[in-house]
Amino acid sequence: MLPRIVLVEPQGALNVGSIARVMMNFGFNELFLVNPRCDPQSEDALKMATHAKEILQKTKIVQSIEVALQDCSRVIATTAQQRHRNRKLEDLQLPFKWLIQSNTPNAIIFGAEDRGLSNEELEWAQRWVRIPTGAYQTLNLAQSVAICCYELFGIQEQRPQNSSRTPTSSEAEINRINQFLERWADQLHQVGFLFPHTRTERIAKLRSILYRSELSQNDLALLEGIVSQTNWALRTNQFDTSKTLLNQDGQDTDR
Repeated sequence: MLPRIVLVEPQGALNVGSIARVMMNFGFNELFLVNPRCDPQSEDALKMATHAKEILQKTKIVQSIEVALQDCSRVIATTAQQRHRNRKLEDLQLPFKWLIQSNTPNAIIFGAEDRGLSNEELEWAQRWVRIPTGAYQTLNLAQSVAICCYELFGIQEQRPQNSSRTPTSSEAEINRINQFLERWADQLHQVGFLFPHTRTERIAKLRSILYRSELSQNDLALLEGIVSQTNWALRTNQFDTSKTLLNQDGQDTDR
């Protein structure tokens, strides 16, 4: 399944229009703009879109990456530089094959023209990719999207028509994983595992572990139940496991 294209704070209407056109060229149809700094319906955008005006017309404008990734299970982010020692920066082919294999909504995220993606924004993606270049690495936003769309389209076209996709319908959604991680981090802070000066780095490590695990919805429900039960025990100071257990909805149940 071809991914949705997510642009974070795009600044140029000409770029947005060009991106709509290249999306139409390669069969992409979902465009999300996160806090855009330009009007996707402007004359400049429509002029560059040419015959892809319908993509601009149905473009979704949202206020956060979290909203843009609603219902997505697999997410890739683009960056030119290695940002974190615990997260590998990959070339395009293997991550793109992994993305195309999904049979559920997925996405690829691009940063603003003048700054790319911040460390915090990159954390929304399980895998980070770079576009190989020569010594001068700076690519125009529309060029970057065009290269990625071309590569993704080529990978999809090379797949045999009768080949089965990886069954990903049971994979946990990226938003739900991050919501769980925030609850878990609060608990770890409460018990003294996390401190203000180590919280960001350790959460990034935990997030990397969860992403690599490719959790199913059932896997995540189990982890959520563990955190809920632990929170209940901490709150009530009851640690007698022979009496009470919280179910996955956080309700008390007798053993």
